[in-house]
Parts: sequence; structure tokens; C-alpha cells
Amino acid sequence: MSETLQINSVTKSFGRLVAVSGVSLQVKPGTVYALIGPNGSGKTTLVNCIVGLLKPDKGEVLINGIDIQKKPITAKHLFSYISDNPAIYPYLSGLEFIRLSAKLHGLSQDETENKLTELKKIFPIEDILESRTESYSRGNIEKTAFLSAIIANPKLLVIDEPIVGLDPTSVETFGESLRQLTRSGSSVFLSTHTLSFVKKYADMVGIIHRGKLIREMKVGPKTNLEEIYLEETS
Repeated sequence: MSETLQINSVTKSFGRLVAVSGVSLQVKPGTVYALIGPNGSGKTTLVNCIVGLLKPDKGEVLINGIDIQKKPITAKHLFSYISDNPAIYPYLSGLEFIRLSAKLHGLSQDETENKLTELKKIFPIEDILESRTESYSRGNIEKTAFLSAIIANPKLLVIDEPIVGLDPTSVETFGESLRQLTRSGSSVFLSTHTLSFVKKYADMVGIIHRGKLIREMKVGPKTNLEEIYLEETS
């Protein structure tokens, strides 16, 4: 079985600043991979290379074996992306935005409505979904962006700082939803600072520091991730 995400020797510089240096990693189907590192370590730059917003100077990014630079349209139908500041159209309601996402991913109207029935059970925000998103709180914007990202059951979900703005109950719901997504065969790649969330919901962790991937490891609730992180990045 091929990897859902494969990054091969990716390097990205901005002038003299090498933001990402020779990073290689793999994300297998049905797993959550968390990338952690200090501010300015290269996390967001690597995420932008993965989703095609930046072109690597060297190396390649493959999604289900497809090079996102060589076949961007094909590759982009295989994944969904939630940025650290989700952009949702303020003049649409939450439901309209989610339906638009479903349409762009090729779902029929019946498929969309059936899936919406399931998604509305994840977060208790059905009462606001008819309202325009310009009135939403940061937390409700993130919830709406998440629902729109998973409606088409993407092969890969890429998230940059996923739980900023969520209350503790919503964080738990979000994490369990990621688990449910991976049980259906999807993979998740997330970049975050929240080590407690990583310990609870990630399968694999990569630590990036000064643009280099310096360690990868399996992780679980008993992993002393804070100590390992400090040792590797101090």
C-alpha cells in the first residue's frame, strides 16, 4: 500500500534564509502525523509546500503517488486543507460554504445532503449554519472549515494549527473526529504547538528545528513528549 503523503528531500529558501532543508517523511494511510517545532522552524513553509501554495526549490511532494507540482489539479482533488486562519466566504452561510466545498470535490447533491446529516452531529452548531459566516466567532469559523474539509472524505487532510480558538470540549470532539476519519482510511497531517493534543491523537510525530526534520517517533499517552521536545530543540 502506497503512502498517502510522501515528501522527498524538500528544500525551500527565501533569499538566504533556508526555511526547510532536505526534509523527507511519509504518512501512511489511516494515520495521524503531527509536525511540531518552535516558531520559525519551518512548519508552515513545509505545509505550504505540501498543499501546493509554495514550490520547493528541491525535492518533491507526492499525494497518493501524484506529484502536486506536476499534476496539481489531480493531486488537489485528493486532499483538503485547513490553514491556521481559515478563509471562508463571509457572504455565504455555513451551510452554503460546506455545500460549495462538496460541489468542488465532485459530490452530488444527494451525497452532499446525506453527508451533511452526519456532519451536523459532530459539532452543536446547526443553529448558526444558516447565518452568514461573517457573524461567526473564531471557534465557529474553525468548526465550519473542518466540516467543509471532511465532507468529501479526502485521502489526506492537512491542517496548520488545528485547535486555535476551540474550547476544551470542541478540542476533544475535533480529536475524536480525526480518529474517525482515519478509521475510514484517510490520513491526517497536522502542524501544531499543542503537545497534549499530539500525545492523545497522533500516531507519529516529527520534530522540525531550524528547517530540518531532526526526529521522528511513534507517540502515545505515556510518551514524555515535552521532555523529548525540549531536548531536541534547546
